[in-house]
Amino acid sequence: MADNTKKTILVTGGAGALGSVMCKRYLDEGHRVICVDNLMKTRDTQNINSFLHHPHFRFIKHDIIEPIDFPNEKIDWIFNLACPVSCISLQVDPIHTMLSCTQGVAHMLELARKHKATILQASSADIYGEMGDHPFRETDDYASNANSLSARSCYEKGKRSAETLLMDHHRLYGTDYKIARIFNTAGPHTQMTDGRIPSVFIYNALGNRDIVVYGDGSATRCFVHVEDQVEGLDRLMRKEGFHGPVNIGSTEEVTVKHLAEEIIRKTGSKSKIIYEKADDAPLFRKPDTTLAHAELGWKQTKSLDELLDDMIAHYRDVGLPESRILVFATTYYPDGGKAEERLAMLAREMPETEFHVITSKFRRGLKSIEHMDNVTVYRIGFGFHFDKFLLPLFGAFKAQSLDRTLHFRFMWSLMASYGALAGVILKLLGSRASFIIAHHASEVYATPWKRKVAAYVESKADHTYHGEEMQETNELLDRVRQKYKEMTMQQEGKLIRPV
Repeated sequence: MADNTKKTILVTGGAGALGSVMCKRYLDEGHRVICVDNLMKTRDTQNINSFLHHPHFRFIKHDIIEPIDFPNEKIDWIFNLACPVSCISLQVDPIHTMLSCTQGVAHMLELARKHKATILQASSADIYGEMGDHPFRETDDYASNANSLSARSCYEKGKRSAETLLMDHHRLYGTDYKIARIFNTAGPHTQMTDGRIPSVFIYNALGNRDIVVYGDGSATRCFVHVEDQVEGLDRLMRKEGFHGPVNIGSTEEVTVKHLAEEIIRKTGSKSKIIYEKADDAPLFRKPDTTLAHAELGWKQTKSLDELLDDMIAHYRDVGLPESRILVFATTYYPDGGKAEERLAMLAREMPETEFHVITSKFRRGLKSIEHMDNVTVYRIGFGFHFDKFLLPLFGAFKAQSLDRTLHFRFMWSLMASYGALAGVILKLLGSRASFIIAHHASEVYATPWKRKVAAYVESKADHTYHGEEMQETNELLDRVRQKYKEMTMQQEGKLIRPV
């Protein structure tokens, strides 16, 4: 199977959790790698930033449902990984998901034919539908029992159509193809907001949110580490005369309930497991990997325990989306009112979160920057009461400067006043952070112009907490954590839960 020839390798979906690991592997081996990704799911190039400027790497932002060519390149291998996988992503635009599996695959096949390249299609365990009385085998003839009318069908039937396209292209044009049926794969670079398990369980556990299990928790899954998956795909691509399809996945089965319990234990979380109505996902999904072992000499090397440890460590390292919060407050410690007191309470109850508070200096003798546990205060002005009038403009510029390095996903304003105006200006300057306004019941807007300002900034906010919602500490914490999750999904264009 050894092939040390330096190749030009195209990886579609190359900025994703699987594709980025594959890109890095081939760069490390000295190959030229072209990564094509529309960034619809990842939103940015974070997974490939470490080698984005590598001399043998090229990134192209492109959607494969549109044609693409490389007139100045000779492509040797094509790994087609481009397609959303998680239900909360693929169901946002199911027509696009189906087109990615059909029109997009057709474009990649034409590219393979033109360049006389070998194309490997990342198929899926979903093509099998519901498992019978044994693990899925490539020769199972009941693979067509997946429902063609369900909300998941755009992916399940799309992946089946992709396999058909590869086979027909091979029959008509002799295109060299490979089909890998990929079972549940995860790793450190799987988005924590991906929506699939185990990433969504870890995300909620680290945020001390409830972990939602659909059904009674008896459904089982088998998870393979992304590094093992990439090894399997590489072996398949290099194996001459073998096309597949071949299952690549773990045979280490775990119930969804036990997985949730284990993640809570490993993270030391305060999360509770709650059970909701089951969706239409298959109850069991275990591969028979006999063929992969016989033809490719492949077997998994990393356990589920290692996979979870790797993911938890990485998620803790990068921090939750809400791990850094920007706050605007007209005054703050040692000056402040009830709303400021509630913020200080939240900071004490959420030690895992950094609060960056931009406020007016208000009086002399105060430091411009002051650190207090997980709160950093940035004071604007000269130490006089009129500093609050400087806060909207100078506070926004200070926030913009901080945002360049801290990349805030959420910003708060205590009351809809001068600080809130800074938040509005920051949004106008291009910030994509979700904007939340918090009122305390004791706060009032005594004059008509203040009421008009309050009404204006509230119209620009993504969410407002009113006085009565700011009272009970535990309830407020739960509401805030859940709201962070909802807003994160909105930012990333995902559904809150599968259809």
